[in-house]
Amino acid sequence: MAAGLRLLLAGLCWSQFRVKDAASSPPPPAPIRCALLDGVGRGGALPGGGNTRPALLRFGGDAETPPEPGPEPEVTFNISDPWGALTPLGVPPRTPPSCELNPTNPQTGSAPWSRPLHPDARSPPTAGGQWWVAAVGTPQYGATALLQGGTNTEGTITAAVSLAVLTHTPTLHGHAGSPIHLHCAFAAPPSPFVLEWRHQSRGAGQVLLAYDSTSARAPRATPGAELLLGTRDGDGVTAVTLRLARPSPGDEGTYICSVFLPHGHAQTVLQLSVFAPPKVILSPKNLVVTPGMSAELRCHVSGFYPLDVTVTWQRRAEKSRPSRSTGGSVMDSWTSSHRRAADGTYSRTAAARLVPAHPQHHGDVYSCVVTHGALDKPIRVSVRLLLAGTEGPHLEDITGLFLVAFILCGLIRWLYPKAARPEEETKVTSPPRNPKYPQKPQIPPQNTSKHPKTHHSHPTLQPSVSCRNHSDLHSSSQHLSSR
Repeated sequence: MAAGLRLLLAGLCWSQFRVKDAASSPPPPAPIRCALLDGVGRGGALPGGGNTRPALLRFGGDAETPPEPGPEPEVTFNISDPWGALTPLGVPPRTPPSCELNPTNPQTGSAPWSRPLHPDARSPPTAGGQWWVAAVGTPQYGATALLQGGTNTEGTITAAVSLAVLTHTPTLHGHAGSPIHLHCAFAAPPSPFVLEWRHQSRGAGQVLLAYDSTSARAPRATPGAELLLGTRDGDGVTAVTLRLARPSPGDEGTYICSVFLPHGHAQTVLQLSVFAPPKVILSPKNLVVTPGMSAELRCHVSGFYPLDVTVTWQRRAEKSRPSRSTGGSVMDSWTSSHRRAADGTYSRTAAARLVPAHPQHHGDVYSCVVTHGALDKPIRVSVRLLLAGTEGPHLEDITGLFLVAFILCGLIRWLYPKAARPEEETKVTSPPRNPKYPQKPQIPPQNTSKHPKTHHSHPTLQPSVSCRNHSDLHSSSQHLSSR
Protein backbone atom coordinates (compact mmCIF):
# COMPACT_ATOMS: atom_id res chain seq x y z
CA MET A 1 0.00 0.00 0.00
CA ALA A 2 2.88 2.38 0.77
CA ALA A 3 4.36 1.61 -2.64
CA GLY A 4 1.02 2.42 -4.28
CA LEU A 5 0.83 5.72 -2.39
CA ARG A 6 4.34 6.64 -3.55
CA LEU A 7 3.37 5.90 -7.17
CA LEU A 8 0.23 8.02 -6.80
CA LEU A 9 2.22 10.96 -5.41
CA ALA A 10 4.80 10.60 -8.18
CA GLY A 11 2.02 10.62 -10.78
CA LEU A 12 0.50 13.77 -9.31
CA CYS A 13 3.88 15.53 -9.31
CA TRP A 14 4.53 14.49 -12.91
CA SER A 15 1.10 15.72 -14.03
CA GLN A 16 1.70 19.10 -12.32
CA PHE A 17 5.11 19.34 -14.00
CA ARG A 18 3.55 18.64 -17.41
CA VAL A 19 0.88 21.27 -16.82
CA LYS A 20 3.48 23.89 -15.83
CA ASP A 21 5.68 22.95 -18.79
CA ALA A 22 2.75 23.26 -21.18
CA ALA A 23 1.78 26.61 -19.70
CA SER A 24 5.33 27.99 -20.01
CA SER A 25 5.95 26.82 -23.59
CA PRO A 26 5.04 29.35 -26.30
CA PRO A 27 1.90 28.70 -28.30
CA PRO A 28 2.44 27.01 -31.65
CA PRO A 29 2.28 29.19 -34.76
CA ALA A 30 -1.05 29.83 -36.35
CA PRO A 31 -1.86 27.99 -39.58
CA ILE A 32 -1.25 29.78 -42.87
CA ARG A 33 -3.81 29.75 -45.65
CA CYS A 34 -2.34 28.99 -49.08
CA ALA A 35 -3.40 28.72 -52.68
CA LEU A 36 -2.41 25.31 -54.08
CA LEU A 37 -1.64 25.39 -57.79
CA ASP A 38 -2.39 22.24 -59.77
CA GLY A 39 0.31 22.70 -62.41
CA VAL A 40 3.80 21.28 -61.90
CA GLY A 41 6.49 23.96 -62.01
CA ARG A 42 10.22 23.92 -62.38
CA GLY A 43 12.27 22.80 -59.43
CA GLY A 44 12.68 25.54 -56.88
CA ALA A 45 11.06 28.13 -59.13
CA LEU A 46 8.51 30.66 -58.03
CA PRO A 47 4.87 29.57 -58.34
CA GLY A 48 3.28 30.10 -61.70
CA GLY A 49 -0.28 30.36 -62.96
CA GLY A 50 -2.97 27.68 -63.18
CA ASN A 51 -5.99 26.43 -61.30
CA THR A 52 -5.83 26.89 -57.54
CA ARG A 53 -7.41 25.16 -54.56
CA PRO A 54 -7.56 26.39 -50.94
CA ALA A 55 -4.96 24.75 -48.71
CA LEU A 56 -3.73 25.13 -45.14
CA LEU A 57 -0.22 24.89 -43.68
CA ARG A 58 -0.15 23.62 -40.09
CA PHE A 59 2.84 23.72 -37.74
CA GLY A 60 3.06 21.64 -34.56
CA GLY A 61 -0.02 19.38 -34.54
CA ASP A 62 -3.64 20.07 -33.69
CA ALA A 63 -3.35 22.34 -30.63
CA GLU A 64 -2.87 25.54 -32.60
CA THR A 65 -4.25 29.01 -32.93
CA PRO A 66 -7.16 29.05 -35.38
CA PRO A 67 -6.28 30.29 -38.87
CA GLU A 68 -7.43 33.52 -40.43
CA PRO A 69 -11.00 33.52 -41.72
CA GLY A 70 -11.25 32.06 -45.20
CA PRO A 71 -12.64 29.27 -47.34
CA GLU A 72 -12.59 25.71 -46.09
CA PRO A 73 -9.28 24.11 -47.13
CA GLU A 74 -9.39 21.16 -49.46
CA VAL A 75 -5.86 20.05 -48.55
CA THR A 76 -4.02 20.42 -45.22
CA PHE A 77 -0.23 20.22 -45.02
CA ASN A 78 1.33 19.23 -41.70
CA ILE A 79 4.73 20.92 -42.02
CA SER A 80 7.89 19.90 -40.19
CA ASP A 81 10.16 22.97 -40.14
CA PRO A 82 13.37 22.11 -38.22
CA TRP A 83 14.98 25.52 -38.89
CA GLY A 84 11.90 27.66 -38.24
CA ALA A 85 12.06 29.28 -41.68
CA LEU A 86 8.26 29.40 -42.10
CA THR A 87 7.10 29.63 -38.49
CA PRO A 88 7.87 33.38 -38.03
CA LEU A 89 5.03 34.05 -40.46
CA GLY A 90 2.53 32.34 -38.16
CA VAL A 91 3.56 33.91 -34.83
CA PRO A 92 1.26 36.74 -33.65
CA PRO A 93 1.17 39.68 -33.83
CA ARG A 94 1.48 39.26 -37.55
CA THR A 95 0.27 40.42 -40.91
CA PRO A 96 -1.62 37.67 -42.75
CA PRO A 97 1.01 36.44 -45.21
CA SER A 98 0.54 35.67 -48.85
CA CYS A 99 1.16 32.00 -49.64
CA GLU A 100 1.27 29.86 -52.76
CA LEU A 101 2.05 26.13 -53.13
CA ASN A 102 3.20 24.59 -56.37
CA PRO A 103 4.06 20.93 -57.09
CA THR A 104 7.58 20.59 -58.51
CA ASN A 105 10.34 18.22 -59.55
CA PRO A 106 13.63 19.01 -57.76
CA GLN A 107 16.48 19.98 -60.06
CA THR A 108 20.01 21.20 -59.50
CA GLY A 109 19.71 24.10 -61.93
CA SER A 110 21.16 24.87 -65.34
CA ALA A 111 23.73 27.50 -64.32
CA PRO A 112 27.29 26.48 -65.29
CA TRP A 113 28.61 27.02 -61.74
CA SER A 114 25.95 24.63 -60.31
CA ARG A 115 26.84 21.65 -62.52
CA PRO A 116 29.67 20.36 -60.29
CA LEU A 117 27.05 19.57 -57.63
CA HIS A 118 25.83 16.72 -59.89
CA PRO A 119 28.15 15.81 -62.75
CA ASP A 120 25.55 13.44 -64.23
CA ALA A 121 22.97 16.29 -64.35
CA ARG A 122 20.37 14.08 -62.68
CA SER A 123 18.51 14.41 -59.43
CA PRO A 124 19.81 12.21 -56.61
CA PRO A 125 17.99 8.95 -55.84
CA THR A 126 16.70 10.38 -52.56
CA ALA A 127 14.67 12.95 -54.47
CA GLY A 128 11.80 10.55 -55.07
CA GLY A 129 8.29 11.16 -53.85
CA GLN A 130 6.22 14.33 -53.96
CA TRP A 131 7.77 17.80 -53.82
CA TRP A 132 6.28 21.27 -53.47
CA VAL A 133 7.55 24.82 -53.48
CA ALA A 134 5.96 27.10 -50.89
CA ALA A 135 6.38 30.85 -51.38
CA VAL A 136 5.17 32.86 -48.38
CA GLY A 137 5.81 36.42 -47.36
CA THR A 138 4.84 39.70 -45.73
CA PRO A 139 6.18 43.23 -46.28
CA GLN A 140 8.80 42.50 -43.57
CA TYR A 141 9.68 38.85 -44.29
CA GLY A 142 9.77 36.48 -47.21
CA ALA A 143 10.67 32.80 -47.60
CA THR A 144 10.61 30.14 -50.29
CA ALA A 145 10.76 26.54 -49.06
CA LEU A 146 11.30 23.27 -50.89
CA LEU A 147 8.97 20.72 -49.26
CA GLN A 148 9.45 16.95 -49.46
CA GLY A 149 6.25 14.95 -49.04
CA GLY A 150 5.82 12.00 -46.69
CA THR A 151 2.74 10.02 -45.74
CA ASN A 152 -0.58 11.08 -47.21
CA THR A 153 -4.11 10.53 -46.01
CA GLU A 154 -7.34 11.78 -47.45
CA GLY A 155 -7.11 15.58 -47.46
CA THR A 156 -3.90 15.65 -45.34
CA ILE A 157 -0.27 15.64 -46.50
CA THR A 158 2.79 15.41 -44.28
CA ALA A 159 5.79 17.36 -45.61
CA ALA A 160 9.18 18.50 -44.33
CA VAL A 161 11.25 21.55 -45.25
CA SER A 162 14.44 20.35 -46.98
CA LEU A 163 15.65 23.80 -48.12
CA ALA A 164 14.45 27.30 -47.31
CA VAL A 165 15.72 30.60 -48.73
CA LEU A 166 14.56 33.61 -46.72
CA THR A 167 15.02 37.38 -46.47
CA HIS A 168 14.27 40.06 -43.90
CA THR A 169 14.28 42.79 -46.57
CA PRO A 170 11.79 41.78 -49.28
CA THR A 171 11.27 45.47 -50.07
CA LEU A 172 14.06 48.02 -49.77
CA HIS A 173 14.32 51.78 -50.26
CA GLY A 174 17.82 53.23 -50.55
CA HIS A 175 19.51 56.49 -51.51
CA ALA A 176 21.86 56.74 -54.44
CA GLY A 177 25.50 56.64 -53.36
CA SER A 178 24.79 55.09 -49.93
CA PRO A 179 25.58 51.38 -49.31
CA ILE A 180 22.60 49.00 -49.40
CA HIS A 181 22.44 45.50 -47.90
CA LEU A 182 20.10 42.99 -49.55
CA HIS A 183 19.62 40.34 -46.89
CA CYS A 184 19.39 36.69 -47.88
CA ALA A 185 19.94 33.45 -45.95
CA PHE A 186 19.21 29.77 -46.40
CA ALA A 187 18.51 26.83 -44.10
CA ALA A 188 19.42 23.28 -45.14
CA PRO A 189 21.34 20.21 -43.95
CA PRO A 190 25.14 20.54 -44.17
CA SER A 191 26.15 20.05 -47.82
CA PRO A 192 28.00 21.87 -50.62
CA PHE A 193 26.06 24.75 -52.13
CA VAL A 194 26.23 27.28 -54.94
CA LEU A 195 24.86 30.82 -54.61
CA GLU A 196 23.67 33.11 -57.38
CA TRP A 197 22.53 36.75 -57.20
CA ARG A 198 20.67 37.99 -60.28
CA HIS A 199 19.40 41.50 -61.12
CA GLN A 200 16.44 42.17 -63.43
CA SER A 201 15.31 45.60 -64.57
CA ARG A 202 13.30 46.87 -67.56
CA GLY A 203 13.14 43.45 -69.17
CA ALA A 204 16.89 42.75 -68.97
CA GLY A 205 18.74 40.59 -66.46
CA GLN A 206 22.30 39.78 -65.48
CA VAL A 207 24.13 37.69 -62.90
CA LEU A 208 25.82 40.01 -60.41
CA LEU A 209 27.57 37.39 -58.30
CA ALA A 210 28.04 33.61 -58.12
CA TYR A 211 29.78 31.69 -55.33
CA ASP A 212 30.83 28.02 -55.06
CA SER A 213 31.28 26.75 -51.50
CA THR A 214 33.36 23.75 -52.64
CA SER A 215 36.16 25.90 -54.07
CA ALA A 216 35.36 28.96 -51.93
CA ARG A 217 35.61 31.08 -55.07
CA ALA A 218 33.33 33.44 -56.95
CA PRO A 219 33.25 32.47 -60.65
CA ARG A 220 31.21 35.58 -61.39
CA ALA A 221 31.54 38.95 -59.63
CA THR A 222 30.42 42.39 -60.81
CA PRO A 223 32.28 45.51 -59.60
CA GLY A 224 30.37 47.17 -56.79
CA ALA A 225 28.63 43.93 -55.68
CA GLU A 226 30.05 42.27 -52.56
CA LEU A 227 29.06 39.01 -50.84
CA LEU A 228 28.71 39.07 -47.05
CA LEU A 229 28.97 35.35 -46.30
CA GLY A 230 27.99 34.35 -42.79
CA THR A 231 28.99 31.20 -40.96
CA ARG A 232 26.50 28.47 -40.26
CA ASP A 233 24.99 29.22 -36.85
CA GLY A 234 23.40 26.86 -34.36
CA ASP A 235 20.02 27.02 -36.13
CA GLY A 236 21.53 25.79 -39.39
CA VAL A 237 21.01 29.14 -41.17
CA THR A 238 23.76 30.61 -43.40
CA ALA A 239 23.69 34.29 -44.42
CA VAL A 240 24.51 35.16 -48.05
CA THR A 241 23.77 38.91 -48.08
CA LEU A 242 24.56 41.08 -51.11
CA ARG A 243 26.07 44.54 -50.52
CA LEU A 244 25.89 47.29 -53.12
CA ALA A 245 28.65 49.78 -52.33
CA ARG A 246 27.43 52.78 -54.36
CA PRO A 247 23.99 52.09 -55.83
CA SER A 248 22.66 54.26 -58.63
CA PRO A 249 19.20 54.59 -60.19
CA GLY A 250 20.25 51.92 -62.68
CA ASP A 251 20.47 49.41 -59.81
CA GLU A 252 16.76 49.67 -59.11
CA GLY A 253 14.69 46.59 -59.89
CA THR A 254 14.22 42.95 -58.88
CA TYR A 255 16.93 40.88 -57.18
CA ILE A 256 16.77 37.08 -57.06
CA CYS A 257 18.77 35.15 -54.46
CA SER A 258 19.09 31.49 -55.56
CA VAL A 259 20.69 28.65 -53.59
CA PHE A 260 21.58 25.36 -55.31
CA LEU A 261 22.04 22.11 -53.34
CA PRO A 262 22.71 18.56 -54.57
CA HIS A 263 19.02 17.66 -54.15
CA GLY A 264 17.42 20.82 -55.54
CA HIS A 265 17.36 24.59 -55.36
CA ALA A 266 15.14 27.45 -54.16
CA GLN A 267 15.12 31.22 -54.54
CA THR A 268 13.57 34.32 -53.05
CA VAL A 269 12.81 37.71 -54.59
CA LEU A 270 13.66 41.21 -53.33
CA GLN A 271 12.48 44.57 -54.70
CA LEU A 272 14.85 47.55 -54.53
CA SER A 273 13.85 51.18 -55.05
CA VAL A 274 16.59 53.82 -55.34
CA PHE A 275 15.98 57.50 -54.58
CA ALA A 276 18.18 60.48 -55.43
CA PRO A 277 17.28 63.87 -53.87
CA PRO A 278 17.22 66.90 -56.19
CA LYS A 279 19.64 69.83 -56.22
CA VAL A 280 18.03 73.25 -56.70
CA ILE A 281 19.63 76.43 -58.08
CA LEU A 282 17.67 79.69 -58.44
CA SER A 283 18.94 82.35 -60.85
CA PRO A 284 19.63 85.20 -60.80
CA LYS A 285 21.05 85.27 -57.30
CA ASN A 286 20.67 89.08 -57.08
CA LEU A 287 17.35 90.36 -58.42
CA VAL A 288 17.76 94.10 -59.06
CA VAL A 289 15.11 95.46 -61.45
CA THR A 290 14.74 98.88 -63.05
CA PRO A 291 11.33 100.46 -62.37
CA GLY A 292 8.87 99.57 -65.09
CA MET A 293 10.92 96.60 -66.31
CA SER A 294 10.16 92.89 -65.87
CA ALA A 295 12.50 90.08 -64.81
CA GLU A 296 12.64 86.32 -65.29
CA LEU A 297 13.43 83.74 -62.61
CA ARG A 298 14.77 80.28 -63.46
CA CYS A 299 14.74 77.32 -61.06
CA HIS A 300 17.12 74.53 -62.13
CA VAL A 301 16.30 71.14 -60.55
CA SER A 302 18.81 68.35 -61.24
CA GLY A 303 20.13 64.99 -60.03
CA PHE A 304 16.81 63.52 -58.85
CA TYR A 305 15.27 60.06 -59.22
CA PRO A 306 12.57 58.97 -59.83
CA LEU A 307 11.29 61.59 -62.25
CA ASP A 308 8.19 62.63 -60.26
CA VAL A 309 8.97 66.16 -59.05
CA THR A 310 6.81 69.22 -58.37
CA VAL A 311 8.04 72.83 -58.76
CA THR A 312 5.90 75.75 -57.51
CA TRP A 313 6.48 79.50 -57.15
CA GLN A 314 5.62 81.51 -54.04
CA ARG A 315 5.82 85.22 -53.20
CA ARG A 316 6.01 86.96 -49.85
CA ALA A 317 5.38 90.69 -49.89
CA GLU A 318 7.67 93.02 -47.95
CA LYS A 319 5.01 93.82 -45.32
CA SER A 320 3.41 90.36 -45.06
CA ARG A 321 4.91 87.34 -43.33
CA PRO A 322 3.17 84.23 -44.75
CA SER A 323 4.17 83.11 -48.24
CA ARG A 324 1.51 82.69 -50.86
CA SER A 325 1.32 81.76 -54.50
CA THR A 326 2.69 84.30 -56.95
CA GLY A 327 -0.78 85.10 -58.26
CA GLY A 328 -0.86 88.39 -60.17
CA SER A 329 2.88 89.03 -59.75
CA VAL A 330 3.75 86.54 -62.54
CA MET A 331 2.93 87.19 -66.18
CA ASP A 332 3.93 83.76 -67.48
CA SER A 333 5.53 80.52 -66.26
CA TRP A 334 6.70 77.33 -67.94
CA THR A 335 8.48 74.07 -67.12
CA SER A 336 10.80 72.11 -69.38
CA SER A 337 10.55 68.39 -70.08
CA HIS A 338 12.64 65.85 -68.17
CA ARG A 339 16.25 65.36 -69.23
CA ARG A 340 17.97 62.06 -68.38
CA ALA A 341 21.65 62.09 -67.37
CA ALA A 342 24.24 59.37 -67.89
CA ASP A 343 23.92 58.20 -64.27
CA GLY A 344 20.16 57.66 -64.64
CA THR A 345 19.05 60.79 -62.77
CA TYR A 346 16.75 63.46 -64.21
CA SER A 347 16.73 67.24 -64.42
CA ARG A 348 14.29 69.94 -65.48
CA THR A 349 13.97 73.72 -65.41
CA ALA A 350 11.06 75.91 -64.31
CA ALA A 351 10.84 79.63 -65.18
CA ALA A 352 8.61 82.54 -64.15
CA ARG A 353 8.41 85.97 -65.82
CA LEU A 354 7.44 88.69 -63.34
CA VAL A 355 5.19 91.65 -64.04
CA PRO A 356 6.85 95.07 -64.54
CA ALA A 357 8.35 96.20 -61.24
CA HIS A 358 6.82 99.10 -59.31
CA PRO A 359 7.70 100.68 -55.94
CA GLN A 360 5.20 98.46 -54.10
CA HIS A 361 7.15 95.38 -55.31
CA HIS A 362 10.38 96.48 -53.67
CA GLY A 363 11.51 93.91 -51.07
CA ASP A 364 9.17 91.13 -52.18
CA VAL A 365 10.64 87.64 -51.74
CA TYR A 366 10.16 85.06 -54.50
CA SER A 367 10.70 81.36 -53.71
CA CYS A 368 11.08 78.22 -55.79
CA VAL A 369 9.62 75.27 -53.84
CA VAL A 370 10.58 71.73 -54.95
CA THR A 371 8.81 68.58 -53.69
CA HIS A 372 10.20 65.08 -54.32
CA GLY A 373 9.84 61.59 -52.86
CA ALA A 374 13.49 61.51 -51.75
CA LEU A 375 13.03 64.61 -49.55
CA ASP A 376 11.78 64.67 -45.98
CA LYS A 377 10.49 68.19 -46.57
CA PRO A 378 10.34 70.47 -49.64
CA ILE A 379 13.40 72.48 -50.71
CA ARG A 380 12.86 76.26 -50.75
CA VAL A 381 15.27 78.65 -52.50
CA SER A 382 14.45 82.39 -52.32
CA VAL A 383 15.57 85.73 -53.75
CA ARG A 384 14.57 89.31 -52.80
CA LEU A 385 13.47 91.79 -55.46
CA LEU A 386 15.21 95.16 -55.18
CA LEU A 387 14.02 98.16 -57.19
CA ALA A 388 16.97 100.13 -58.53
CA GLY A 389 17.25 103.68 -57.06
CA THR A 390 14.23 103.40 -54.81
CA GLU A 391 15.73 103.86 -51.37
CA GLY A 392 18.91 103.64 -49.40
CA PRO A 393 20.20 100.75 -47.43
CA HIS A 394 17.90 98.89 -45.10
CA LEU A 395 18.29 98.68 -41.36
CA GLU A 396 19.72 95.19 -41.79
CA ASP A 397 22.45 96.55 -44.09
CA ILE A 398 23.39 99.32 -41.64
CA THR A 399 23.55 96.86 -38.76
CA GLY A 400 25.75 94.56 -40.81
CA LEU A 401 28.16 97.37 -41.71
CA PHE A 402 28.41 98.42 -38.07
CA LEU A 403 29.25 94.88 -36.99
CA VAL A 404 31.89 94.58 -39.70
CA ALA A 405 33.52 97.86 -38.63
CA PHE A 406 33.48 96.78 -34.99
CA ILE A 407 35.14 93.48 -35.82
CA LEU A 408 37.80 95.19 -37.96
CA CYS A 409 38.67 97.63 -35.16
CA GLY A 410 39.07 94.79 -32.69
CA LEU A 411 41.22 92.88 -35.16
CA ILE A 412 43.52 95.86 -35.72
CA ARG A 413 43.97 96.43 -31.97
CA TRP A 414 44.82 92.74 -31.57
CA LEU A 415 47.31 92.59 -34.45
CA TYR A 416 48.97 95.98 -33.87
CA PRO A 417 48.73 96.80 -30.15
CA LYS A 418 51.51 99.49 -30.26
CA ALA A 419 49.97 101.33 -33.17
CA ALA A 420 46.66 101.47 -31.38
CA ARG A 421 48.15 103.10 -28.20
CA PRO A 422 49.06 106.87 -27.94
CA GLU A 423 52.76 107.62 -27.64
CA GLU A 424 53.92 108.17 -24.08
CA GLU A 425 55.13 111.69 -23.28
CA THR A 426 58.86 111.97 -22.71
CA LYS A 427 59.72 113.42 -19.32
CA VAL A 428 62.72 115.87 -19.24
CA THR A 429 64.52 115.87 -15.94
CA SER A 430 67.47 118.05 -14.92
CA PRO A 431 70.52 116.43 -13.39
CA PRO A 432 70.61 116.38 -9.59
CA ARG A 433 72.19 119.36 -7.85
CA ASN A 434 73.89 119.71 -4.55
CA PRO A 435 72.20 122.42 -2.49
CA LYS A 436 75.55 123.35 -0.86
CA TYR A 437 77.21 124.07 -4.18
CA PRO A 438 74.74 125.75 -6.45
CA GLN A 439 75.63 126.08 -10.07
CA LYS A 440 77.16 129.33 -11.26
CA PRO A 441 75.38 131.26 -13.91
CA GLN A 442 77.03 130.88 -17.27
CA ILE A 443 78.52 134.16 -18.64
CA PRO A 444 79.06 134.33 -22.36
CA PRO A 445 82.71 134.92 -23.35
CA GLN A 446 83.70 138.44 -24.42
CA ASN A 447 85.65 139.33 -27.49
CA THR A 448 89.28 140.14 -26.42
CA SER A 449 90.78 140.30 -29.84
CA LYS A 450 92.91 143.41 -30.54
CA HIS A 451 91.87 143.60 -34.11
CA PRO A 452 88.46 144.96 -34.50
CA LYS A 453 86.27 143.02 -36.70
CA THR A 454 83.79 144.11 -39.12
CA HIS A 455 80.29 144.31 -38.05
CA HIS A 456 78.90 140.85 -37.68
CA SER A 457 75.55 140.03 -36.42
CA HIS A 458 75.80 137.78 -33.40
CA PRO A 459 72.94 135.61 -32.41
CA THR A 460 71.27 136.61 -29.24
CA LEU A 461 72.17 134.26 -26.44
CA GLN A 462 69.25 133.23 -24.32
CA PRO A 463 70.11 132.48 -20.74
CA SER A 464 69.32 128.98 -19.69
CA VAL A 465 66.60 128.80 -17.19
CA SER A 466 66.29 125.94 -14.78
CA CYS A 467 63.20 125.25 -12.84
CA ARG A 468 64.00 125.79 -9.19
CA ASN A 469 61.93 126.87 -6.27
CA HIS A 470 62.18 130.23 -4.55
CA SER A 471 64.36 128.94 -1.73
CA ASP A 472 67.06 127.87 -4.16
CA LEU A 473 67.07 131.30 -5.83
CA HIS A 474 67.35 133.07 -2.47
CA SER A 475 70.27 130.93 -1.33
CA SER A 476 72.08 131.57 -4.58
CA SER A 477 71.75 135.35 -4.25
CA GLN A 478 73.16 135.28 -0.71
CA HIS A 479 76.10 133.23 -1.84
CA LEU A 480 77.00 135.74 -4.55
CA SER A 481 76.74 138.73 -2.21
CA SER A 482 79.08 137.14 0.29
CA ARG A 483 81.65 136.60 -2.40
